[in-house]
Amino acid sequence: FNEGFGDEFLTNEARYLWVYELLADDISRDSFRKLVSFRLNCDIDVMTGFVDRQQEQYFEEFLDLHSDGEVFADIGAFHGETSLEFIKRCPQYGAIHLFEPDPINFAKCKHALRKSRDIHLWPIGASDSSGPASFAISGSTSGLSVSGTTTIQLARLDDVLSTPPSFLKMDIEGEERRAIAGAAGIIGKHRPKAAIAVYHRAGDFWRIPKQLLSIYPRFDVYLRHYTESIYETVMFFVPRGSRDA
Repeated sequence: FNEGFGDEFLTNEARYLWVYELLADDISRDSFRKLVSFRLNCDIDVMTGFVDRQQEQYFEEFLDLHSDGEVFADIGAFHGETSLEFIKRCPQYGAIHLFEPDPINFAKCKHALRKSRDIHLWPIGASDSSGPASFAISGSTSGLSVSGTTTIQLARLDDVLSTPPSFLKMDIEGEERRAIAGAAGIIGKHRPKAAIAVYHRAGDFWRIPKQLLSIYPRFDVYLRHYTESIYETVMFFVPRGSRDA
């Protein structure tokens, strides 16, 4: 995940400064500074203060999730744990859409959510186009690969989601920007709250906020980190005003 970050940062230093100044609170800015510094210098001391809190990942108070009516799109659902956590926090939710192209993970999602209502399971990968793609199965790191031995179907969220989500989560092994492009219509029109993984590819720290803000410029942007290593960094996009604004 860190390969090529030094050159990437030197080429785009002004963009990293733009993101730093864009972030909405001190925790975001401190986390951003630490993560960028560690990726540049590999000095473990700068990671002091981070703890493993993956049980809280994707859910923060500033999202202002409501107990009723939220529609959740879980892109990269893995075994369904994030959707189960969403149900705990929003028991009167409207609907949940889980996207998981790995057939083994998909079966586990189906089993995990078998007793829950208004669940829509999609055995496809979210992207910026539709059609077949080669896929490598490897548990939590399954993803698109030219050497993959499995074929999955890709689709644009704009094409398959007839009910727009109010909360959108993406953690799909570096394919986040393509999935965002395929959801630009939903994002621009309905402005969902979003939690997007930004640690898979060098440059996503600035490319993903640039992409989201080009679709809808009135997001407040936060950053949170959920492990003691460089894994599991999530950027949050919260539309300003009420959830209906």
